[in-house]
Amino acid sequence: MPRPRTFDEAEVLERAVDLFREVGYERASIPELTDRLGICRQSLYSSFGSKRALYLAALARYGAREVDGKLDELRAHPSPLEGLRGLLGGWAGFAEHCPTDGCLTVNAIIEADDAEARAAVEVHVERLEAGLRDALAAAVEAGELREDTPVERLARAMITTCYGIGVLGKLASSGPRLADAVEDLLERLDGYAG
Repeated sequence: MPRPRTFDEAEVLERAVDLFREVGYERASIPELTDRLGICRQSLYSSFGSKRALYLAALARYGAREVDGKLDELRAHPSPLEGLRGLLGGWAGFAEHCPTDGCLTVNAIIEADDAEARAAVEVHVERLEAGLRDALAAAVEAGELREDTPVERLARAMITTCYGIGVLGKLASSGPRLADAVEDLLERLDGYAG
């Protein structure tokens, strides 16, 4: 009869997210994983199957949490346009104070030569882009943005800026350039205000 689990899988996944953000998938060794996660090698394999499966689970958890947070921020305002402005303003702040370990999703895009990891990331990118598109469409419908607002194109510019911040945020000198990119995006958005 198998022994019952003596650890919280959600907590272990959060620790895995932290480790993969810090060192990446390739540099995370099994001994380092078991030490940081507080589980033995056998538990890692019996619970997750492999290091790669653990990485994909951590990537899915992190991506869902990050996108959920951004979508919640969009919905936190009674006005769709104010929700968009608030979210974009937060990106400018993040650009100034980007954590050195960065975003696991961005790290996966840059580092992974793994079709399955890229596909997992693509799900989150598309979900966030759809949320931005929906918020823009809602702002048009509410009369906050003009009817001729290029909703699809603006949503794509926003998603590109979001993940571009994650990439360039790794460079210490990027704060001002990222803040300018966000400011430009806010000005474009305001240019369509009704």
